[in-house]
Amino acid sequence: MPYKTLISASMLLVSAFVPAMAEEYETPQITMGNGEANSIETAGLIRQNGETVFSEVRMDGDAISTFRANSTAITFPEVVTAQNSWIVLHPVIDGRPDGDMVSGFTYVGAGTNEDITIQIDHPAETGDRFLVMLHKDADEDRVFDFVFVEDGINVEDTAVFEGTHMIAHIIAVP
Repeated sequence: MPYKTLISASMLLVSAFVPAMAEEYETPQITMGNGEANSIETAGLIRQNGETVFSEVRMDGDAISTFRANSTAITFPEVVTAQNSWIVLHPVIDGRPDGDMVSGFTYVGAGTNEDITIQIDHPAETGDRFLVMLHKDADEDRVFDFVFVEDGINVEDTAVFEGTHMIAHIIAVP
């Protein structure tokens, strides 16, 4: 009988503390916007339309081909970063940002950067939405390391957070 009493008392104690422990260790919600040390100014975005032209050397020989496409560039009035970073555009598809795809990116040095332009090498219509966010240049090589691997994405240049606050905004192309 003492074991039954001991087990009952133990179960009562566990049931009293487990909900409190679960509340104490809940995963914090990630929020988006500007932080204290990092920010992306989205008011006053400027859009430029153009044509992208570049050459590439094919891997199957010495043949050179030229690529032409309509393009859109978006200029952000100001980007402030605590460290060397990338400002990156991810498309919004079916109402949700698609972090697996990158529509454009550009390097920004630590400090205050003005008139930062990201080139999108495909047409973007007025009202098309993107998630714009900062990624830190983790290895300081000025190469955007966004590598796809078999089981998902391995992003070496990870998103910039201040606590649980991701430096990011949903924007619409002007």
